[in-house]
Amino acid sequence: MYQQKSKRRQLLARTFVYSFMTLSVITIVVVLMLVILGYSFNRQDGRLEQGGLLQFSSIPSGASVTLDDSIQSSLTPSKASVDARSHSVIMKKANYRSWQKTISVTAGSIGWLSYARLIPNDVATESLRTFPQVAAAVSSPDRKWMAIHEDGTSPTFSLVNIESTTPRYTTMTIPSASMTAAQTEAPQSFVIDSWSNNENYLLIKRTYDTDKSEWIVLDRADPQRSVNITSTFAINVSKVVFGERGGRDLYVQTDDIVRRVNLDDKTLSNALVANVAEYAVYDQSTVVYVTAPDPSNDNQRSIGYIQQGMDQAETIRLYPGETTNLHVALGEYFDKRYVAITHGQSLELLSGTLPRGNTKADLRSEMSHTMKSADVKLTMSRNGRFVLTQDSAGYSAYDIELKKTDATTFKSPAAVDRPLQWIDDYTIWSGSGDVLRFYDFDGANQQDIMPIVEGLSVAVSGDNKYVYGLTRTDNGIVFQRGKLILN
Repeated sequence: MYQQKSKRRQLLARTFVYSFMTLSVITIVVVLMLVILGYSFNRQDGRLEQGGLLQFSSIPSGASVTLDDSIQSSLTPSKASVDARSHSVIMKKANYRSWQKTISVTAGSIGWLSYARLIPNDVATESLRTFPQVAAAVSSPDRKWMAIHEDGTSPTFSLVNIESTTPRYTTMTIPSASMTAAQTEAPQSFVIDSWSNNENYLLIKRTYDTDKSEWIVLDRADPQRSVNITSTFAINVSKVVFGERGGRDLYVQTDDIVRRVNLDDKTLSNALVANVAEYAVYDQSTVVYVTAPDPSNDNQRSIGYIQQGMDQAETIRLYPGETTNLHVALGEYFDKRYVAITHGQSLELLSGTLPRGNTKADLRSEMSHTMKSADVKLTMSRNGRFVLTQDSAGYSAYDIELKKTDATTFKSPAAVDRPLQWIDDYTIWSGSGDVLRFYDFDGANQQDIMPIVEGLSVAVSGDNKYVYGLTRTDNGIVFQRGKLILN
């Protein structure tokens, strides 16, 4: 009898212990999950509330973070759990200008302040080389090269490799075999249009015999392998854009028709799309376009696209023939396709599935906005997060992630008509007023860096230590760099 009671007590004890352990584990897991999801206990009203997370990073790293007047214990990169509301953030580092931003955090979300670029209080500049004159300077996409054209009438170009601390200079000349012989004494001119994405080729437009022009793909590594698109394919081209295969495919506009050329097998495609008023290339393989009024379709204008593998172009939207300021841009952000459209003074942003073959379009409106100007440039940032409209006075940026629009006025009106220029995925630069000025994408943290020549490109080195540009002096045009990281 005694043994039975003893066994019963042991069983009850074990059951209690095991139940307590199980309940403890469940409680700990639940608490940890709540912490991970950003929940915290509000002592004022006795409620459990979900907050968010802020991630901090800066260039250079090691900056202190002040969050809502409270200095955080960790230097950048760092993070902090926060309430779901608006927060003020200031990042500071000795001998650098402070960086600040106000950000709204929603429950369960992560706010990324990973793009803070701290600028030294005094940007020390270093003169690297002096040129008697400079007609153009264009930096490459991955910030490894700067192409400098001293004389706009000369087929010779200077190349500067800025990958290492000591820049390396070379010159290259378009071979005479790649140019059509001029028939008159009229001066010729050469204009750098763009770099290929892999930085192996430069696209050059040459004008000669007063009113004749041709497009040449200049091979950076071996100029003798340069290709004259105009003469090779016997076409009169008004616009050329690099495409896939490392710049060996290009898209060309002849009259109002867009075609694709293959430099390796010397082939010219059939018309990809006709009646084109303007076009651009997204992701190297997709042509987006705007047509002129079409008499065969009630004089309507259309925006559409065609990409590699499609048999025919697809129309995205139709507009009346009198529509002005009609532009389109494509982007992708976190695997979601976006279409930005301007017409008149309206900006629309759509998201979803584009029409293709038997698949109908499934696009919904993300945002509509009335612009101040009916004459703008429309672009989407390379990372797909920002929709930008620009005029000579400034720009507006719509942030897809934060769902807000910020308008920015340039410190000086732009004297050179060119699209917005990016330092990286979050920083825009302007040379208006012959001063290099950095802007956050939303116009915040504007910083004057150094004097430059407006219209000539600048580039930040891959390690973010230097910014390279050209400035005007009494002795000529100086290629210089400013030091952005002090140690």
